[in-house]
Amino acid sequence: MKKLLILIASFIFTGSSFAQVVYMQFRNVPLDRQAEFVEKETKYWSKVAKTAMDNGQMVGWSLWRKANVTSADDPNYVLVNIFESVDDIDPAAIWSESNMKTMGVPPEMVETQSFAPTAFDYWTQVEDMIPGDYKYAIINYAMPDNLGAFIEENRTLWKPFFEKNVAAGTMGVSSWGMLSVIAPKGNLSRFSVLTWDGFNKMSDVMNYMRYTSEENTSSDWNDIISKTKMAEILPQGFEYSIVYELVMNISPEEN
Repeated sequence: MKKLLILIASFIFTGSSFAQVVYMQFRNVPLDRQAEFVEKETKYWSKVAKTAMDNGQMVGWSLWRKANVTSADDPNYVLVNIFESVDDIDPAAIWSESNMKTMGVPPEMVETQSFAPTAFDYWTQVEDMIPGDYKYAIINYAMPDNLGAFIEENRTLWKPFFEKNVAAGTMGVSSWGMLSVIAPKGNLSRFSVLTWDGFNKMSDVMNYMRYTSEENTSSDWNDIISKTKMAEILPQGFEYSIVYELVMNISPEEN
């Protein structure tokens, strides 16, 4: 399955197992060095990721650009590494000397951390998803009062709603999914779970996010609203809903 995410990662996911683990590395890239960052990550470091997939050490890699400026100091790119399970996580093996030789140049010549440092990173677990190709992802970051209830309602109430709309081609949504945070955790965490909505056109993203009066909503949507308990589970709403654009994706099917 190509271009399957979430982070939103998704951001990008492959395979059918919901035990997959997604590592997201959020990077601060200066405006005047974005072209250099993208070139080095897609031309060189993606080769290392592909070699790791060839070796069975990873099942997905992607690079995403934030399409919204939320703050001048916030990270604006996200690198996503996907593992089949927790047991497969071995960063040292992935970024080993032998794997990095596939770049064809010394690692120090194409490193990006010196000018585009990691702001923070997250390890997450796939809780559920609806596969589908997409170029844009709305990532909804949440800190529910009851994580278990949030995951359960999304699985039993919201997922069927999105499955119907993805199949019918309505709303412009082509994929949906949910990740829970493995680490870091605690009272100062930015989010404990996220959902993503995938789209192939920015116009569909904007139509999906913009305000719509109640008289213009569908009967299916109104039925969902009548059943949801999200006002109790997530009383403050999402922490943030941010749009990301896919820069590059590598999956096993492309090997």
